[in-house]
Amino acid sequence: MSDVWNRSARTTADEGFVNVRFPYENGRIFAFAVLQEFDQSDRFIQDIMADLDARHSLSSADRSLALDVAAGIVRRSRTLDEVIQSRITRPRHKVEPDLWRVLRIGAYQLLFSRTPDHAAVDSTVDLCRLLDRPRWTGFVNGVLRGIGRLLTDEPATGPAATSLPTSNKHWRSLNEPVLPDPQSQRMQYFADAFSLPQSLAQRWTSRLSEADLIAACFHTIDPPATSLRVNSLRADRDTVLQSLIDAGCKASAGTLLCSIQLDQSPRLETLPGFADGLWCVQDEAAMSASLLLAPQPGESILDFCAAPGGKTTHLAELSGDKATIVACDVANGRLQRIRENAARLQLTSIQPMVIPKDGRDLPVGPFDAVLVDVPCSNTGVLNRRPEARWRFDQVALEELVVLQTRLLIQACELVRPGGRVVYSTCSMEPEENRGVVDTVLRAFKDFRLDREILHRPGQPADGAYQALLIRSA
Repeated sequence: MSDVWNRSARTTADEGFVNVRFPYENGRIFAFAVLQEFDQSDRFIQDIMADLDARHSLSSADRSLALDVAAGIVRRSRTLDEVIQSRITRPRHKVEPDLWRVLRIGAYQLLFSRTPDHAAVDSTVDLCRLLDRPRWTGFVNGVLRGIGRLLTDEPATGPAATSLPTSNKHWRSLNEPVLPDPQSQRMQYFADAFSLPQSLAQRWTSRLSEADLIAACFHTIDPPATSLRVNSLRADRDTVLQSLIDAGCKASAGTLLCSIQLDQSPRLETLPGFADGLWCVQDEAAMSASLLLAPQPGESILDFCAAPGGKTTHLAELSGDKATIVACDVANGRLQRIRENAARLQLTSIQPMVIPKDGRDLPVGPFDAVLVDVPCSNTGVLNRRPEARWRFDQVALEELVVLQTRLLIQACELVRPGGRVVYSTCSMEPEENRGVVDTVLRAFKDFRLDREILHRPGQPADGAYQALLIRSA
């Protein structure tokens, strides 16, 4: 299989192309339409879903099914394709792109969802008819039943050619070897079993311990957890937690004093406390960046790459909403999300500011503290961004490192003597993390690395890196 995640299989306007009509009759048709648009446009899954969702009305159950299937297929496409290909004799390029998309929908439900096997097969065959492709039904039925015969109810204990990782550190035994042998083809096994591009699988298998590797890989395929950060200026965690539990949410205290973990992902805007600004959504690893900067009342603080504003509003809360926080980004539309979040959380110390992409016309310093949360490869949050894994490559990584280095240099130039800078990524790649920090420290002799934190994916939150740099007084 190509390491470019089958980009050659993008849908083209041939006789097999399905024109999906409105209104959607169920979640599977919605998922098909989302995946078709994704393959044609390369837009983000969430953006496509939001656009299509606004043009029709599905039940919450069908919408949840569509999101699970569409995001799950993008996340596990390499594994799905390996399993599907093992059940058919014709090569991938001989199968119509839309037909392969239907096979992925059925295979995903068989392998990774809670849909009963018979329902997964029957509903996918029905999907062919709903898409006005009855000639596909026999082929789809045969392939999916073949996949069903491959599955067992026996758990597995770890990597093997007959061991399929599902979710939450669970493995499922297969009746025959479909995946590479992890003893002789370790990198290829983790690429195929966990749906990683080979370049990323090579990096991780070469430097991570077995335990860290497995934890990181499972984190990339698990549905993202929902973590809430309680607005300490308006509520305390115990009160918010109890109100969520009283409303029927499966919620528990997080590992940080301000965090709450949700065991489900309901419509957040309907939960108690949302409209009143008592909490916002933020992963615990992301919370760590603002905690490391430790903003104080009265300080002048720059949030250099601020949108969508989770860290910005956290800085405001930690400083008692009594600092001056300049929140920068390159697009006013992105800054609008910060304004909306700040208004809902009733924070007044944030000053959004548009800056040009070329790095000129930056806010006038010096600042007491700067947070620079840079654009990155997102390898620590592949669970949240299903598309990011397929956009990872060495050339893009090198370009990001150049940008990250420039941003950190500019941040250091804007902080006063005795001030501090926190450099933050959601990447696990050394070049983007300590590599950038070391490059800048060699250029700025009056800075020192005070502390760095590496959050490994799945232990227990998202993957991230943060470094605290202190400038000499």
